[in-house]
Amino acid sequence: MSGTVAIVSATGGAGRTTLAAELASLLAWRKHAVLAVECDPRNVLGFHFGLRDAAADGLGSSLHATAPGAWAAAGRRSDDGALFVPWGDSIEAGAMERLPANWLARQFDAVDLPAGSAILIDTPPWPSPHAEQAIDAADLVLVLVAAQPETCLTLRRLVDSLAMRGKTVRYLATRLHPARQLHVDIIAMLQAMLGPAMLPYHVHEDSSVPDALARSECFTRSTPHSQAAHDLNGVASWLSAWLASSHADTATEVPA
Repeated sequence: MSGTVAIVSATGGAGRTTLAAELASLLAWRKHAVLAVECDPRNVLGFHFGLRDAAADGLGSSLHATAPGAWAAAGRRSDDGALFVPWGDSIEAGAMERLPANWLARQFDAVDLPAGSAILIDTPPWPSPHAEQAIDAADLVLVLVAAQPETCLTLRRLVDSLAMRGKTVRYLATRLHPARQLHVDIIAMLQAMLGPAMLPYHVHEDSSVPDALARSECFTRSTPHSQAAHDLNGVASWLSAWLASSHADTATEVPA
């Protein structure tokens, strides 16, 4: 049994693609089979795995394929051993809106992955048809909440939507500057709003993250002693424990 994780946010710039790529590498290092899938027409996930040019083939190139899993041929393996599938060069307007709600879930049903593996889905900001497909396919929705004022204005709708759909959800604070009082206040507000659904990890802002992307390097490997790398390793360890518990089928809820 594999666990499918949709990485979403209600605002841009929360770090969805970076987190998808870093978690893919960190879980692969923890001996999980990993498939990172880009369900985002920006088509930039491949750059985080070392591609120099935008991928031509991928999930978006197979939207009209009759057989589920046709996009798997576009899969590539990163230097860290994680499989990833970029979006590709498809920019057809409205294509995703015309697909049935369970289209992406059906695609993953056709993928044969070993027990305890992870499927990580990168998405554009919610609401969007791409994010909705990812949420429908997910066993766990990981919502990134950037420590920014706009988060406070947009998050409630997403929280309510996920609750109505009965999804298992955890929230992760990102882009934190603890020296800024506003960020401290935002984190306190989020903890009060979300309670135990908010993970005890906060991913700190780090200028080395874009530097690593420019060098086509995994951030947590190139800057292993930074606070942000420590944060990401904590999230990866938590997610690894969730995958293990899902595989053992000893619990139906995410471990606290």
